Amino acid sequence: MKFRRSNFRRNSKIIWLLGAIFSLVFVTFIIYAITYFFSTEREVEKVATQFYEYEQKGDFSNSWEMFHSSMKNRFDKSDYIQDRAHVFLNHFGVDTFDFTLSEPVKIENYQLNTNLANTQTVYRLTATYIYQSKYGYLEIDQTVLLAEEDQEWRILWKYEE
Repeated sequence: MKFRRSNFRRNSKIIWLLGAIFSLVFVTFIIYAITYFFSTEREVEKVATQFYEYEQKGDFSNSWEMFHSSMKNRFDKSDYIQDRAHVFLNHFGVDTFDFTLSEPVKIENYQLNTNLANTQTVYRLTATYIYQSKYGYLEIDQTVLLAEEDQEWRILWKYEE
């Protein structure tokens, strides 16, 4: 009888220890998941993905709406819609393309315009357009910046000044 009681105590300690370890791992996983799903990087990824999904579908009107105001000043909406379809779809002889996005990298104190003294935090990533075109397999990489404007993340393309 004493032998059984001793085994029970030992087994209950092991079970308690395993339960504590499992609970710690579970809580750590939940904290990581919440941090990831509600992170700024995740939000930026969603915006960039939405932009390129619009582009992929040829919905250049909606993708233009996601631009930062400095990009909207650079491209008239109707010209943008016409040029994007003409250059990135018609010239390559395709109806759509695939794309990949790199992980966003946070850049502090980024100066959007050389004429402005203001700096802000932006995120940089690389969008890779993938075409199965009449010219063969093509990949085009483009640096994309996302800057917050009016409490929304907006798309910018990097231009050499």
